[in-house]
Amino acid sequence: MKRICSLLCLALSSLLVSGQGSVGSWTDHLPYSRSYSISAGGGKIYSSTGSAVLVHDPGSGTNSSLSRVSGLTETAVALVAWCEAEESLIIVYRSTGIDILKNGVITTLPDIKNKYIPGLKEIYGVTVSGSRALLTASFGIVVIDIRGRYVADTWRPGPDGETNSVNEAVILGDRVYAATARGVWSAPVSRQGLSYFGNWELLDDLPEPISEYGMIASAGTGLMICKPGKNRPASSSDSLFLVTPGQPATLIATEPAGTIRALDSDGNRVIVSLSSSLRILSPQGAVTREITGYGWAGASPNGALTTGQDLWVADASVGLVSTTNFTDFRNHAIAGPYTANVADIVFSGNSFCVTGGTVDNAWGNVYRPLQVFTGSANSWKSHILYGEADRDAMRAAIDPANENHLFVSSWGNGLYEFLDGRLVQNYNQYNSPLSSIIPGENYSRICGLAWDLPGNLWMTQTGVQGNLKALTPDGNWIITEVNLNMDVAGDMAIDRNQYIWVILPRGNGLLVYDPAGTPSNTSDDRFIRLQVQDADGQIMNNLFSIAVDLDGNIWVGTDMGPAVFYNTGKVFSSEIRASRIKIPRNDGSGLADYLLGTETVTAVAVDGANRKWFGTLSAGAFLMSDDGRKELAHFTTTNSPLLSDNIVRIAVNGVTGDVWFGTSEGIISYRGEATSGKKDFSGIYAFPNPVREDFNGVVTITGLVGNSSVKITDVSGNLVYETKSLGGQAVWDLRNYRSQRVATGVYLVFCANEDGTLAGVTKMLVIR
Repeated sequence: MKRICSLLCLALSSLLVSGQGSVGSWTDHLPYSRSYSISAGGGKIYSSTGSAVLVHDPGSGTNSSLSRVSGLTETAVALVAWCEAEESLIIVYRSTGIDILKNGVITTLPDIKNKYIPGLKEIYGVTVSGSRALLTASFGIVVIDIRGRYVADTWRPGPDGETNSVNEAVILGDRVYAATARGVWSAPVSRQGLSYFGNWELLDDLPEPISEYGMIASAGTGLMICKPGKNRPASSSDSLFLVTPGQPATLIATEPAGTIRALDSDGNRVIVSLSSSLRILSPQGAVTREITGYGWAGASPNGALTTGQDLWVADASVGLVSTTNFTDFRNHAIAGPYTANVADIVFSGNSFCVTGGTVDNAWGNVYRPLQVFTGSANSWKSHILYGEADRDAMRAAIDPANENHLFVSSWGNGLYEFLDGRLVQNYNQYNSPLSSIIPGENYSRICGLAWDLPGNLWMTQTGVQGNLKALTPDGNWIITEVNLNMDVAGDMAIDRNQYIWVILPRGNGLLVYDPAGTPSNTSDDRFIRLQVQDADGQIMNNLFSIAVDLDGNIWVGTDMGPAVFYNTGKVFSSEIRASRIKIPRNDGSGLADYLLGTETVTAVAVDGANRKWFGTLSAGAFLMSDDGRKELAHFTTTNSPLLSDNIVRIAVNGVTGDVWFGTSEGIISYRGEATSGKKDFSGIYAFPNPVREDFNGVVTITGLVGNSSVKITDVSGNLVYETKSLGGQAVWDLRNYRSQRVATGVYLVFCANEDGTLAGVTKMLVIR
């Protein structure tokens, strides 16, 4: 079965018009600074980044990308290969799914992915021969007819009909050679019946011929073969052999196990990618050049190729690299995070911070290096700390008084402070009250962060006395008397009463803390532990997310859908219960279902119009009306470019309306309709402006006071359209009340706040 879609159409629908993304457009925020596979063709260089494909045009020097936004069917790109005969790009995913791209059209081949194959199912490499692609896999060689877009055959080199893992294949002359887990096998490439093992011959010139060989490449009229290579743990070393017709194999290099990553050939040379260098060998095996670094970074190549005088390297640490003279090395990348890991996303104005740590299901460490990614607009900066204690960045908090000042919590080494893009302090057990669960070891576990109105940074700490602490603006510490024993203290939110609501994960409900208006004086504070219980007595204590809406209500995400606390000011004076939103079935039964009642809600966010975004563990993302009763949108990997249906975090940029979805596969954003309302109309404008005749999207009027009335007229004063803004933004589909597209002309936009005390006007030119 094939799925065909127009890459061109999907790309056009998400173009940036007049420098801004149209409402409804998508943008990926994936890592493009690491490279795992490389290919060249059609005047372009293609590099798989693990999450997408980086496309470099040497002629113009520009970079672009292929991702889910462009129409790719998946995210986890493993391999890329160019088929010159069919002018097609082959994209192989870790799932074994395959996309073939030609002239802007993608054809999906899910045959291998959908087929049941006993044991391991992985694709290790792609070798192109004419109009065919040979996919070396854990169960043989799959032959793809690129012209016909179908699986043509499965070849099975190896002994006695056993399932044999094929690591790599190469065409030399009229024969195909396969490096497998059980030796190197060859056969005439045009021979019929290669699905039968008996039609393959063992290359017995190698030492230990029935053992694993991981890589193979042509070397003039001979072969270079690596044993085992490909990070295979089959021996204590990687051995590189030269095999020439009529002569015994010659050992030309021995490296520590797992050092040799790839063998690539341009016909006259063999390029050997090692873990920390790149060697260029003659067909006889002599080293003609070795590259250990690029001047600005060390080398860590995963593969390489040549085009004319240029050498192109797929580097594991810095992405796509090129050189012409082996002295000056250029890096080709697209701005983005260094990894696709996401734990938290926060905005302050247009500035953002992403953390890339996590914990396991038992809230134990996963020991990721501390990953913090910051930026604004299209700029990104990565801060990655590799110290033994620096691990698992959890949450971020940008100083509301200074967008260049931020804090990051960690699950082991306390709190990190950054100023102007530099780490300036690490608060831990040695220099602050952030003690460790085990003194002297790195178990200062901080999770939730939130600012109160006086500018105190509150944080949750697990496993120690004073599970709720705060850092004051003058650098002093507040230590509360909250003692949760060994219960985990998770995310937090501060409501309009300045009550601090803390999630207690693993089924322990909520903690609510009241600093009583005097945070530094804890003697008058009060706190309670709260079960999340609805009006029917249903307890929903498994909490995963929390947010405060624009009305001051507390929304929590549970494993039984979302719940909301409306009367937050009464939490200490009366029994307060959570409300669940009921959605009528409208089937005549008079019955209703709870909103997302069967879903685990892992993320909650509120946009500028007080609408609610809910992210789920496996059902994608939902946009609901401000009261939660009407579904406005539901994004999944099936109906949108969403990277994964497993949503980790959602954050809304109040300035632009962009909604960022942190997923298990990385970050992607959607240009939403709602922004935060402004204080006045001094910054009102419309985009795109002018509206060209080929534009089919909506015009956005932004810079509005929240919930403004918007009226659009022609220059004669005739009313064409009116609406209410969503927060600080409104949209117009360029149609009048009769649903007809308006004529060419200048249109005026009149806006007023709810009580009519403020007003603003802007204009736009529409061309048909």
